[in-house]
Amino acid sequence: MSKRARKKEESKEQGTVSITSFLYGTEEKPRTETKPATKPTEAKAAETKIAEKAAPQQSSGIEDAILSHIMSRGVIAKEELMAWGKSKGGLRVADILKAIENLSGRGRIRKRLNDKGNLIYEYVK
Repeated sequence: MSKRARKKEESKEQGTVSITSFLYGTEEKPRTETKPATKPTEAKAAETKIAEKAAPQQSSGIEDAILSHIMSRGVIAKEELMAWGKSKGGLRVADILKAIENLSGRGRIRKRLNDKGNLIYEYVK
């Protein structure tokens, strides 16, 4: 038996797919993973926990603070806004960026590039 044939049989026995399996013309069925059955109450509790993590209560407070800061300045560079967020109360960059995306999606602020190529945010009146 050749090396190639031996490797082919070993991979079939192990159930792993080789990178070059398309050369041999064998197709393996994708494996499906079974999830353990959970009680309906546990599933609902898990969904509510996920929903709480996805939309934290303080995001609107962060959005309001960022919007008021941008309104007071009119236009602010991204670096300045991030520095302000860190100095204000240790706001995370991810929270600031999420709030900026929400505000720009609602049309409250606009993203632009200045002459130097830096990203700036401006308040839309």
